[in-house]
Amino acid sequence: MPRSDPLRPVDPDARLQSADAVRGFALFGVLLVNMFNFGAYSPEWTGTLDQTFNAAMHAVFETKSWRLFAMLFGFGFALQLAKVESLGGGNLWFYFRRITILFVIGMGHALFYDGDILMEYALLGYILPAFRRLAAGTLLALTVLLMFAFPVGNVVDSLREASAPIEADASLSLAELRHDHPYLGTLGDVFETNAEVIPPRLWNGLNDPESSFAIFAMILLGFQIGRSRLVHDAAKHTKEWCRILRWGITTGFAFAAFEWYLSRYHGYTAFEGNTASMAIRFLGDVLFLFGSTALALGFAAGIVLLAEQGKWKNVFSPLQSLGRMGLTIYLSGTLMFTLLFYGYGFGQLYLLGPVATTAYAVVFFALQIIFSSCWLRFFRYGPVEWIWRCLTYLQMQPLRIPASGGSPPITDRRGRP
Repeated sequence: MPRSDPLRPVDPDARLQSADAVRGFALFGVLLVNMFNFGAYSPEWTGTLDQTFNAAMHAVFETKSWRLFAMLFGFGFALQLAKVESLGGGNLWFYFRRITILFVIGMGHALFYDGDILMEYALLGYILPAFRRLAAGTLLALTVLLMFAFPVGNVVDSLREASAPIEADASLSLAELRHDHPYLGTLGDVFETNAEVIPPRLWNGLNDPESSFAIFAMILLGFQIGRSRLVHDAAKHTKEWCRILRWGITTGFAFAAFEWYLSRYHGYTAFEGNTASMAIRFLGDVLFLFGSTALALGFAAGIVLLAEQGKWKNVFSPLQSLGRMGLTIYLSGTLMFTLLFYGYGFGQLYLLGPVATTAYAVVFFALQIIFSSCWLRFFRYGPVEWIWRCLTYLQMQPLRIPASGGSPPITDRRGRP
């Protein structure tokens, strides 16, 4: 029976540390992949080391990181919906207010970086409550169906274009891409260019491997994981997590190896530049689709299992700090790499290859670890998380940790504990 207790923020001490550790791992992958978009993907980087780093990024982080990030979004909102429903259905307005604020934050972020994911998550979050009462089997079937929009859509496109002549590759060189690029101009030039992605067009590129269908599939999967309480009671579900780990890693890397074979010898690629036949492309898309998802789940399972063991606590503590401040870390990553690449910073757009880009990503991530670890010694939430909570609850939330080390009491709007 729903209770009438006031909604309150979750005490930081009650957070699921293993989930925060997974989020911290995903944040590095998101940062790295975002940075590769500024020139490191180019085939112009032909050195052995550059090609090795590019292959490693693709195998371990590309697509897997955002899949994890989307799952964690669904996982987090499963907790939010469970919370508001336990206090009465009318409190869904609290949920919608929360994601509306997230959308506004995403709008600001998109002005700096057109690859923002917050707006898309928020828009998809609006329709998530409509699926909250579906049975687990139905939810998983819908997840798989949405995922298949990628390979099936590509088959349809191939049939439509079967009679069209194959055009020669007319991709521009890095030097040509860099010439007069608005990102090398003023901040106003950057804002004017990126404003075109606000709001996001959810209906564009629905057969893309990173389409809204694919993102919503991962959100639904994370939502089901949140409902199942596998993470809440991880110690009681060790066998299940071990099975997910074994299945995810073995299946994921086996599919990745097969995908590499198709890429190396049959011209397959999950993104642009595909020269494979329709049958090979469909097979490659399925391998990429389920391989990347399996690896993402395998990585998550491994981190959850290790985070539950005391001897690994110090190892995962930095990732947990990052996960507690996930929104702040995501936005601060954009601040750092735009200063590196854009004209109002160091202007390195399209000048850095895979090795150099990865090195900068590691340095930025190390700085984020130091910042988050130091910040959380004195404050309960990250700075952006605190603003988000204040706006969500329509009242100022305690930020500083008292000198005694205990958490300050959380009160409702009338000041009652």
